[in-house]
Amino acid sequence: AFYHAYNGYMDHGFPFDELDPIECIGKGRDREHPDNSSVNDVLGDYLLTLVDTLDSLAVLGDREEFSKAVKNTVTYLKDFDIDSHVQVFEVTIRMLGGLLSAHIIATDENDVLGMRLDRNGTYTGELLQLARDLGYRLLP
Repeated sequence: AFYHAYNGYMDHGFPFDELDPIECIGKGRDREHPDNSSVNDVLGDYLLTLVDTLDSLAVLGDREEFSKAVKNTVTYLKDFDIDSHVQVFEVTIRMLGGLLSAHIIATDENDVLGMRLDRNGTYTGELLQLARDLGYRLLP
């Protein structure tokens, strides 16, 4: 079930925040209707689904896909200099939590999940930098 949803998102929704299951296309902020809070309070054009699934890929033991997803995250999401009003709770648990947990997994000294990416230089702490950027932007 996880891979059905994940692959559907990667095939039809990436790099948007979510996959619209009816239209089978990527879904991001409603830029034409900025007051559409039912969409715009959650979606921020920051790879929400991809970041939210990073830890799941690691727990499932999929090193290849975890590595690709980390690479896609740092390639497509340079910073959070985005004009968005978001739900702080959703962004904290899904984005900030996803970035921090994936960073910890990718740099784990004991490599408990077998996902350490910082030994060969393919990962150099970009997720932590993104988490820091986002965390500061969420402060009042």
